Amino acid sequence: MRKKVKHTIIYLGLRVLIFITRLLPYAVALWLGGVLGATFHDLVPKERTRAWNNLAIAFPEAPVSERKRITRRLFISLGKNALELFKMFSYTSEKIARLVTAVEGAQHLAAAHAQKKGVLCLTAHLGNWEILPIFVKQQGWSSAAVAQALYDERLDILLNNFRESHGVPVIKRQQVTRDIIRSLRENRLLGILNDQDTGVDSRFAPFFGKMAKTPIGIFRLARKLSCPVVPVFITRQKDGKNKVFIEPALEVPVTQDEEKDLVECARLCNAAIEKFVRQFPDQWVWFHQRWKSQPPEAGA
Repeated sequence: MRKKVKHTIIYLGLRVLIFITRLLPYAVALWLGGVLGATFHDLVPKERTRAWNNLAIAFPEAPVSERKRITRRLFISLGKNALELFKMFSYTSEKIARLVTAVEGAQHLAAAHAQKKGVLCLTAHLGNWEILPIFVKQQGWSSAAVAQALYDERLDILLNNFRESHGVPVIKRQQVTRDIIRSLRENRLLGILNDQDTGVDSRFAPFFGKMAKTPIGIFRLARKLSCPVVPVFITRQKDGKNKVFIEPALEVPVTQDEEKDLVECARLCNAAIEKFVRQFPDQWVWFHQRWKSQPPEAGA
């Protein structure tokens, strides 16, 4: 009962924030988001400490002061992303796409799409990832998003209605295979967040030098359907504008040893994500328990 009340308060608070943010100029909304993020940083010691500890795993050479600085900047970044998203609830698709002011590597996505097998866009909880599928669609590519159901059905409906109102169908992870295969055969671009330790089919591979449980469903599909996997990320630059980075398609191995191939795919996935997290450490969700699960041989 207490949890239900808490979720209701959070939901109503978000609806109020969405309403208020609609009335604010964009720059003011970003500023307010940063203020709220910094305030939230001071109010959640559990998440703050977890971020410090995870940063110690990833950057053992960094002093404690630096890890604390990154953590604070992360919360500020998330606050800006949240209010930017709330502002997007009142934007047209074209206006949302204009929040991206630079793209690097667009030719890689064009080359993958030209194969007409669909494209699996590997991405992460980095920057304001909600902009990506709408931006991609505005470039003329049909897109869809594969999403995990949120803990509160009301929030889930709110966010998915927003995505679908901009022409981005949402495929729930629970119903993945059939709908994803159909979307790929329609030559859609499917965005998949693949940087968390969840209860899905996974393999262990290094992430910042420590083994991390990594979802491999995206690579099973790539092997089965011969469709390309293209890393696509978005980050906020120093000027406050968003930039999209598109990497060349990963070389997904297809041999007779499927298990070995999937482990290598997990390694490729983590390497692609780690590259950008290292560049923008204050824009990735460090309070997620990325190294929660460990392989049996690690003694966990």
